[in-house]
Amino acid sequence: MINSKRQVFPTITQSFLNRVRSQPDRETFFTKEGTQWKGVTWKQFYENVKGISLGLIELGSLPGENVCLISNTRLEWAAADMAILGTRGVTVPVYASNTPDETAYIINHCEARFVFVEDAKQLEKVLSIRSKLPKVEKIIPFSFVGTPQLASQKDLVSLSALRELGKRYPDQDKFDRNLMEVRPSDIFTICYTSGTTGVPKGAVLTFDALTSEIQDVDKMLASESEDVGESDTVLSFLPISHIFGKIESMAGYHFGWKVYYAESIEKLLGNMAEVGPTMLFAVPRIFEKAYSRIKANIDDSSSSKRNMFDWAMKVGRAYFGKIWAGKKPSLLETAQYQIARKLVFKKIYARFGGRVRFCVAGGAPLPRDIGEFMRICGLTILEGYGLTETCAAVTVNTLAEMKYGSIGKPLPEVALKIAEDGEILVKSRKVFREYYKSPEATREVLDPDGWFHTGDIGVIDEEGFVKITDRKKDLIVTSGGKNVAPQKIENIAKLQKYVSHFMVHGDQRNYLTALVVLEKDEVVKFAKDNDILFSEYGELVKHPKIQGLVQKILDDVNSKLASFESIKRFKILPNEFSIESGELTPSLKIRRRYCNEKYKPELDS
Repeated sequence: MINSKRQVFPTITQSFLNRVRSQPDRETFFTKEGTQWKGVTWKQFYENVKGISLGLIELGSLPGENVCLISNTRLEWAAADMAILGTRGVTVPVYASNTPDETAYIINHCEARFVFVEDAKQLEKVLSIRSKLPKVEKIIPFSFVGTPQLASQKDLVSLSALRELGKRYPDQDKFDRNLMEVRPSDIFTICYTSGTTGVPKGAVLTFDALTSEIQDVDKMLASESEDVGESDTVLSFLPISHIFGKIESMAGYHFGWKVYYAESIEKLLGNMAEVGPTMLFAVPRIFEKAYSRIKANIDDSSSSKRNMFDWAMKVGRAYFGKIWAGKKPSLLETAQYQIARKLVFKKIYARFGGRVRFCVAGGAPLPRDIGEFMRICGLTILEGYGLTETCAAVTVNTLAEMKYGSIGKPLPEVALKIAEDGEILVKSRKVFREYYKSPEATREVLDPDGWFHTGDIGVIDEEGFVKITDRKKDLIVTSGGKNVAPQKIENIAKLQKYVSHFMVHGDQRNYLTALVVLEKDEVVKFAKDNDILFSEYGELVKHPKIQGLVQKILDDVNSKLASFESIKRFKILPNEFSIESGELTPSLKIRRRYCNEKYKPELDS
């Protein structure tokens, strides 16, 4: 392991200016227009950002002022973000999936006067709560497409009009000066948590926290054979409103990699094939879905192909089993794996674009079996761990030091320990300053000695790898007094190809139950293969054969658990869990409290 030779600037705004000045004509950002990917140079991006930033200053934006940004991941998000920093202001992201009430809460809580919105949908959402936003002065849409009748609103200013305003600003050098004068102690963002346990809280993060994160990631990823930098390509699809996506976006200014903005999650596989990313940043749900699809395709193939795949997996497990045990595979095992890779795994690897050197997973636990399965197929997933309050990662697996089932070792600058009750505590420059306007909530998680109480339960093994066993607040205590970690059970269940989501319930109950959401396409196919007649999906999931199918799945899951952990009853839901319907956070974690309330009748039954 060696340290990167790249200079780490005190602030990301200086890193940005360095890229612009040293590589003005290099195409770095790419968006899909029609059937073609169109590149944008550093200089073009800079001129765009400068215009927006000086336009904001002309409108009256002040240093230290909070500016809201409501959008899905796209080039304009990155431009508006850096433009806000160029005013010496603070970016406050709002998830595009937030409800009108949630959106109003965040805008009012941070007292934003200026709000960027992505498109007609987000503009209409903000206008629907306009009367509840007394401090808002200007709403700035990236696009008016689809709502020309709204363009005449007096408090709207288009992005292009804002840029023109900036071009006429008398002091054109102010933008560069502002970027250079940003101090490490300044706030670069207030990231509101997605509210799995109640009202969202705004985590105040400084430029120094961001710099510390980038410094450590650079040290951990830099090696003689696997250095990360300008030769890499990233396909960006994580929500930049989430800290994981935001770090990916900001780190690009330091590493200088090419960024392709995915069209949508639905078109992700197609975009991967076109772009051929060398790195993938994703939440575990992306890999879980890919795993389920691969397994389903294998199950639907001919017996000869299934036998070939089973042979290849057996060979792969033997080969990597030796490596994971710290031993060297034999010549025969190596030769067999190379054959399996060429005949079987190469096709799976190609689905991800055929160039991925490694993936970074965070935001939720990655089931160990899925990590090992993907590695055998040629896709190395480096699982890390962090929170909004820690400016993303504080631990990570690396290419040099990796252990599946763990979240890696602490980053170089991070101090980490396990409290007496098993909670993971962190001390680091990366830790947030406070919850915005919430001193009591801050004191609950930041102790007087500077340790941040993560709320996660974990252990550190003899080799220094950290493992999470559960969320402290998610632990289920049965009426018999047994402590149960639901994520352990849920991760086992999610390996089943028919399972989309699985939520364990049982606090203060006699036994554990589960809400089950099935993979609709797979269940419909099962119904056709088994001559099950139905008129609608809600009717299908009640069919005795589908109930029997899920019971077999539960029997398999229970066989891997202690008796007090076993699921005694289940309820199949006819609807998918989604961000829009409230069951999932934007990082695709289950909102347990919300689900417990929404599905109380089903759970009580």
